[in-house]
Amino acid sequence: MQYWTSSPEKTKPVTVTLADGLNQSVESIEIKDSQTTSVVNMDSSLYPTVQVREGYTLHSQHTGYINRLFKFKGELYCGNGKGLYKLSGSSWVAVYEYSDINNDRLWDSAQFFDGSKLYFIDGALQLREYDGSTLTTLGSAPANSAFMTTHANRFFLANRNDNLLSFSALRLASDWTSTNKYTGSGKITIESADGLLPTGLTTFAGHVILFKRDKIYELFGQDSTNFEMNDPVEGGCVSDRTILPTKYGLYFLGVDGLYRYLGGTTPVKMSDNAKHYMRNINLTYAHHCCAGFDGRFIYLTLVTGTNTMPNVTLKHDVETGAWWVESYVATSYFLDGQTLYFGTLDGKIMRMGGTTDNGAVINWSIETKPFSDGDETVRKAIHKLWVVADVEVGSTLSVAYAGGTEGGTWVNVKTEANGTGQIQSMRIPVIVRTPETWFRLKLIGSGKVKIHRIIREVSKRGN
Repeated sequence: MQYWTSSPEKTKPVTVTLADGLNQSVESIEIKDSQTTSVVNMDSSLYPTVQVREGYTLHSQHTGYINRLFKFKGELYCGNGKGLYKLSGSSWVAVYEYSDINNDRLWDSAQFFDGSKLYFIDGALQLREYDGSTLTTLGSAPANSAFMTTHANRFFLANRNDNLLSFSALRLASDWTSTNKYTGSGKITIESADGLLPTGLTTFAGHVILFKRDKIYELFGQDSTNFEMNDPVEGGCVSDRTILPTKYGLYFLGVDGLYRYLGGTTPVKMSDNAKHYMRNINLTYAHHCCAGFDGRFIYLTLVTGTNTMPNVTLKHDVETGAWWVESYVATSYFLDGQTLYFGTLDGKIMRMGGTTDNGAVINWSIETKPFSDGDETVRKAIHKLWVVADVEVGSTLSVAYAGGTEGGTWVNVKTEANGTGQIQSMRIPVIVRTPETWFRLKLIGSGKVKIHRIIREVSKRGN
């Protein structure tokens, strides 16, 4: 940014974009001009343009808190506090159902080999095998398993109550008792000095990875003759439902934020810019946090404050690093090809896409950092302001102004009540009766809007 010239009453244009998302890592005056102090329902998918996020539509209605979504043999399945269900036509059919409802009944599932059979657990249920019509109890599998993964043609199971990592016989998901050292089953004890128990299990980069709240353990090898657990890496996971293997790395939620792990080294925290949300995670109920990935954005749902169930959904752009805040609360995710589905607390399964939130207009807002325009020693006034934006027909865009670094009264100075769907450079008449050293802008609206850039011409008013 260029500094003011020495000549008084000079004006200068300043151009900013706003697609670098939320930044709560430092004081608001220190963040980049392209970052925001508050944002709802915007994203960076057209970077450096910031736009209103895509909407969603109702795919199916079920009941209760949907904590698991997946497909098996082309049919959609979901789990809630009462059972596991298959969508048959327009109806949900129980695969396994309890007589009571328990929202801590969190399902995990996997498929083995050719995808002809489904396996599922919930932390208490004995491992079940399902071929689409027949349900079989695998009685020799470890009881109370909460986490599962597959690797090297074996199943691996762990639970929240002990430090055992169990593995099945080679190519036999039903065999947990044979002892052949090459093809048999077995158990690996993973003790830690702090006594913490497993919190998650996954496969990444050719290894089985077991998480505790403060450690990461990687298992190397193919059978009991060469299985070897590495020395644990610092950094752990608080919810197995947030573990995301991606081409960018393995993501998971730790006690203080979202981390990325590339294997062998300390994981890197990716969420400093959403620090206020992360430090407010309710760790007692963090096992209800969940995450999904659509190939560009990580969707992260948190349980924060005094809440005991999911209440906040954030979105992280893995390409730009930007963080965004959503107005809806998702409780589970499933990516089917290029289509992302999510569950809700009230039993809905939503499909991402479209321009509305299931028929309701999307309301959005974005607040800029405080600007001093290169001189924090003098007062100044906005002389001219342009917002270069696309406002779709039926959508709205309002611009408000406030002086100071925080607080104060927002003064609405312009409303575009019905857009044209074409790029426009809208001149905003801003009248500032008392010039300020710092000033902020707030853009508010509804419907589909793209904001390409903001151009300010600011007048210096002297000392």
